[in-house]
Parts: sequence; C-alpha cells; structure tokens
Amino acid sequence: MSDVEANKALFLAMIDRVVAGDDWSAATQFFTDDFVAHGAGPKPTPLDGLQRLTRAWRTAFPDWRDEILDVVAEGDRVVARLRASGTHLGRLADIEPTGESCQWGMIEIIRVRDGKIAEQWGYSDFSDVMTRLRKVAARNG
Repeated sequence: MSDVEANKALFLAMIDRVVAGDDWSAATQFFTDDFVAHGAGPKPTPLDGLQRLTRAWRTAFPDWRDEILDVVAEGDRVVARLRASGTHLGRLADIEPTGESCQWGMIEIIRVRDGKIAEQWGYSDFSDVMTRLRKVAARNG
C-alpha cells in the first residue's frame, strides 16, 4: 500500500473508530502527541479540545452520522468532503433541544506524519444550522 493510500486508510479508520464510534481511548493510535486542530477556535486546539467539541456535538445530536462523499489524498495530506446529519435532541450552546432534523456539509483536511495525524483543518456550514435552530427555539419558546 502506498503512503497516500495508507494516509487515506488512516483517516477513514479514525473517522470510523474515534469520531463515529466515539472511542477516544483509541486516539493514541491515530494522533501524534503534538496534534493540533485548526479552525475550532481562535487558535490551534490540542486533541482534548477536539474531543470536547466532538462530544458536545454528540450530546446535541445523539444520532449524528457522517457520510463520506469524497476522499482525496496527495503527499502527506488527506482531504474529505462529508455530509453530517442528526436530530437536535440535546442542548447546544445556548439552544435548548428543538427536535429538528439537521444536515450540514464539512470539509476536513489532515496532515499525516509518521503514520499518525499531526494536524487537522475543518470547515463546515454549521453556522446555518445554528441560525435555523435559534429560530425554531425562539418560535417554540
């Protein structure tokens, strides 16, 4: 298996086990000790910050699922386009549960070093979901 194919396999296995499977005890198999996530806040976030963010989303959307639409890799980078979905059944920031079914797009980029994920950049159109949930909550409240 080429390095590029191994990097894609690493990303897909991490999504399956850590993100979808919520098995953060396996994180050391997938992430470097100095891993950082970019885009989750004003400055890079270590792995525990990514874990907190993911768990907050899982609390708000307990049936959250990611559908991987595309995966492209070159050199030490893997880029994936995903569609996430879930039902808003838990508190999310200042928004009480609405019961709304939601869907949002995501782009994830990772950099692999020595067979593990060293960096992650993420983008989603989740702000549209937040706007919609706030409107529904206001209508219901």
